[in-house]
Amino acid sequence: MDRLQIAARWTPARLASLRAEMARSGLDGFIIPRWDAHQSEYVLVADERLAWATGFSGTWGLAIVTRDRAAILVDGRYTVQARTEVSGAHFEQRHLYEEPLDRWLAEHAEKGEVYGYDPLILNPALYAQIEPTVIQQGASLRAVSPNPIDRAWSDRPVNPIKPAFPFPVACSGETSAAKRRRLAERLRGAGADLLVETQTDNIAWLLNWRGDDVPDNPVVQAFMLVDATGGVDLFVDPRKLGDAVADFELDGVTLHPPSAFLERLSQRLQGGERVSMDPRFSPVGAAMAARDARATVQIEANPLTALKAVKNPVELAGLRAASRRDSVAWVRFLAWLEAEVAVRQVSEMETEAQISAYRQEQEHYFSPSFRTIAGADANGAMCHYNAPPEGGALIGRDSLFLIDSGGQYLDGTTDTTRTVCFSEPPAVWRKHYTLVLKGHIRLATLRFPDGTRGYQIDAFAREALWAYGLDYDHGTGHGVGHFLSVHEHPQRIGKDPVMAPITAGMTMTNEPGYYEAGRYGIRIENLCEVVEDGPGFIRLRDMTLVPLDRRLIDLDLLSEQERAWVDAYHARVRDELRDLIAHPFDLGWLIANTEPLVG
Repeated sequence: MDRLQIAARWTPARLASLRAEMARSGLDGFIIPRWDAHQSEYVLVADERLAWATGFSGTWGLAIVTRDRAAILVDGRYTVQARTEVSGAHFEQRHLYEEPLDRWLAEHAEKGEVYGYDPLILNPALYAQIEPTVIQQGASLRAVSPNPIDRAWSDRPVNPIKPAFPFPVACSGETSAAKRRRLAERLRGAGADLLVETQTDNIAWLLNWRGDDVPDNPVVQAFMLVDATGGVDLFVDPRKLGDAVADFELDGVTLHPPSAFLERLSQRLQGGERVSMDPRFSPVGAAMAARDARATVQIEANPLTALKAVKNPVELAGLRAASRRDSVAWVRFLAWLEAEVAVRQVSEMETEAQISAYRQEQEHYFSPSFRTIAGADANGAMCHYNAPPEGGALIGRDSLFLIDSGGQYLDGTTDTTRTVCFSEPPAVWRKHYTLVLKGHIRLATLRFPDGTRGYQIDAFAREALWAYGLDYDHGTGHGVGHFLSVHEHPQRIGKDPVMAPITAGMTMTNEPGYYEAGRYGIRIENLCEVVEDGPGFIRLRDMTLVPLDRRLIDLDLLSEQERAWVDAYHARVRDELRDLIAHPFDLGWLIANTEPLVG
């Protein structure tokens, strides 16, 4: 059973079961975030609590269920999808950021009510956002364990135990000991005595290990405490290490079972220590345990997240190589798709299987980096749509098709989106595609100061759309890890003003889009590295090398400089890939689709 199946099998009986468990716990309401105890958007099937409770299969959002009301809150990527999947008779739908949870509580919470939450899942930021409103309404918040959903979910799967494996220095570029020394220096500089870490990609990066616990994410589920000397308490199921503990870089690391996490945190604190915790990516239960032990909790940006984001030369070389191989798989896939659609209709699920098959032929392939988003026509307007098991929509000669797909390779993680058509497109498709392309080019050619924050450059990608009164309701770019999470923090480009500085060595995407609900979606996404561009300045350099659909480009909307950029990009794609493509048919497709623009 997967997330889509869990969501698709939703019935009102699940709400009734949850409400019964809430009543047994003395709760008037319960808060259900999408993320898990590691504050991750990528979770195990057993942690798909939001999908189970609501029928929503997206990867971000939250819900609140009371005795007689329920609401689901999603961001702009999922507004169309949530309306399709979630029962409007049982759930009010709200925008996660424009109509946040504290506003819902201000409208509905009543004096004396008790709202429950899972203390290992709720983060300090959300707790701080809602607590004043709850108090103002005369209600209260209560930590509950076990999670009421876990009791109500009668056929909840059991999480499998999968082995971790070492990630050698030849691949990581730096020993774990050296990384821990750098982290300890950051902690001392911030005046922190202890770091609480639950993010699995941070733990994997610091300890130079990888795993297969979570689908499409090569991580090991664990918790960690790091002190200002670099000492580590690691909370992991010992079965994941097996008899190969000596193969891991665990000098200075003390092992504990995961169940000892909060107890050990309390034991480490004698009173007066300063404990560093990320506001969004740590459990509020840890903050409460630290405060109960009379420690000072510093809610601040995670220094380990910042260290991981800036790649070393070995990591960058691996990401470039992985991107080239992944681009070869993309070229083969697009050549196949065009040939197939010329003679028959192709299902969305077929495209997902085919691009995966081409990736599996590439060296160092490990897994997808996320479930492929393959949306034909109206399905493309759902930014994070996944085709159902029965196959999904059919792609024909008159379709506009959006596919967002990536791979995990032992030397890097990839993420690319292309939008394609298969015959002469309507003028409106060409207009919207070209406006998105103009935004993509504007960001790709932008030179900006080192340390610029993502919100300061986000408007450049939207400017062409704004000129026509159009926009998109998602971020413009996100970080990407090195054989880790395809959504890496803290680097991001978007409207949110709370963003980390962008600096050379980071890797992130450039992905503006445009969506017509019920009709089609358009997105162009390249993975890029942030490179120096003269003293004190940086820019994005493409690592993705996949042709754009020239049929969808309206030359009249492109400036001379923009046309030159497209031609230069296609020339680079051809030059870097032609010797890597063995099949004459695929090579012919590459050459034909990287010819200079005419006009």
